[in-house]
Amino acid sequence: MLIEQAVVLRKNVCQMVCVRSILLIGICILIQSCASYGSHATTMRDGLLQGKPELSLAIAEQKDPDQEEVIASLDKGMLRRINGDYVGSNEILEVAKQEIEKLYGVSITENLAAIAINETLRGYEGDRYEQLLLHAYMAMNYIQIGQIDGARVEMLQANVKMMEWGDEPEEDAFTRYLEGLIYESLGEQDSALISYRKAYTVYKEKGGQQYPVAPVGLKKDLLRLLAKQRLWSEYKSYKKEFNMTKYKPPKVSKKFGELVVILHNGLAPIRGETAIPIFSTEVQQNLRVAFPTYKQHKKRLYTPQVSVNNKRYSMETVEDIDALARYSLGQAMPGIMLRATARAVVKYNTQHSAGESSALAGFLMTITNLITERADTRSWTTLPQAIELKRIKLPVGEHDVQIQMLNTAGQPVDVIKQNVVIKSRRTSFLIKHWSAPVPKLNQVVTQ
Repeated sequence: MLIEQAVVLRKNVCQMVCVRSILLIGICILIQSCASYGSHATTMRDGLLQGKPELSLAIAEQKDPDQEEVIASLDKGMLRRINGDYVGSNEILEVAKQEIEKLYGVSITENLAAIAINETLRGYEGDRYEQLLLHAYMAMNYIQIGQIDGARVEMLQANVKMMEWGDEPEEDAFTRYLEGLIYESLGEQDSALISYRKAYTVYKEKGGQQYPVAPVGLKKDLLRLLAKQRLWSEYKSYKKEFNMTKYKPPKVSKKFGELVVILHNGLAPIRGETAIPIFSTEVQQNLRVAFPTYKQHKKRLYTPQVSVNNKRYSMETVEDIDALARYSLGQAMPGIMLRATARAVVKYNTQHSAGESSALAGFLMTITNLITERADTRSWTTLPQAIELKRIKLPVGEHDVQIQMLNTAGQPVDVIKQNVVIKSRRTSFLIKHWSAPVPKLNQVVTQ
């Protein structure tokens, strides 16, 4: 009898060890599958912060080898362009664009999984500003491979995207400004003027919130085209509004062309995760919910300064992606918290039901719910923190251009060097990325 009891006891112990082993393995799998995207993004961006973008690209290319995830494709696309592969960048950004289009018809299965488990199971289509910047970066890739018509197509697609949002129109100031620059470089002045007007309207209405205040350069572009088209009434009205009564449109000369310098400065903020207890009146319990947040304050950027022909020019911020990211999350937060609370109620009820059937089942469900309650921290983290721009009139010919990055004391910590060719009455573009100082002061940054 004692021997039989011992055998039974041994079997029970073995079963318990087996269950615990399976539970441990399951926990490890769940932790990996629910891992914050922010932690991956931090690792991926290390190369950029070390001045070695090729390392960041290698890490990004390892994630999602099938290139199906929108967020993975966005990061790869940005890192490819930073590494100078503009064609490869557009190839993978096109994948992201197509996947976003597919996600407009949201899967019911995905929605149910997001409600029951966590929102990372929902397909990521990006915030609206990210969707518009996707077109902007594809346009800049086309510019950098000399296909300005391709850039124009991207701007048209971005315009269609904004119109699709209908009752909730959303414009992006930089996308509209870039659109105007592209149209003007193609000689389409009417379209350029419309784009500059729209860009100014966004800056005027949302400056200081999602966007910086309207750049002086844009105001000059708007006045210049109004004067060229002899729209004097509107011209005078804007001059008064801008407090630029002494402004005079520059004379056009065959001996000059223009250089548009665009700098993508720093890195966008990374979303973290915060969990708090929220009281649910439905189940009369405090329930744990997780939600995304930006834990770090906005970073102070180094100041870019363009030098050419012994003259120095200050650049203007035309897009504040840090502000856009925080504002967008703030606008989405009520819906995120509502869904998180509903999800917590579903999990509590399943946990309670499982506990009534057996203590072990209840325990397993409790652990599962704790592990799977993760916030959706996905965002396009290889975007810059800000985009800066300067438009410079230069004589026809070759010029050595430098973009110096200045610290708070006004001292250069890094420099980007580039030779540019200016053609008569034509617009040339110099587009660069910069993330952090590299070890040597005079080392050239080539991304």
